[in-house]
Amino acid sequence: MKLPLALLALTALAPLSFAADKSADQEPVAWGMLTQNTGCVIFAQGHKTSGRFYGVAVTTKTVGKLTVLESIDYKLDQKEYLETQEAMDDLTRLAQKDHIKFVKIPEKHSPELLEKARALCKQD
Repeated sequence: MKLPLALLALTALAPLSFAADKSADQEPVAWGMLTQNTGCVIFAQGHKTSGRFYGVAVTTKTVGKLTVLESIDYKLDQKEYLETQEAMDDLTRLAQKDHIKFVKIPEKHSPELLEKARALCKQD
């Protein structure tokens, strides 16, 4: 009886340990104007969770968010964007209009990953 319970516990905890390593292995991702850009913005990609309490029930909603870390030769009006379809379309239109490259890295990133993002900004 103890062996099946131990296997069940290991199975339940395994996805959590793999999820924690996933963000550390990510490389910077660029989008927008990838060539002939005049500026660059580096975002930290994270999550925003909101919840509501309804007497005996709780509902939560998790949405991706992009927080501006650095801007090179460009200034955005907002410092944080929710990753909704509308916001992503607006950022894409802005990138095309103003010739801006966007780069995103995980919210919990190493200094080396930030340096890679900066290098990606300088690439043409």
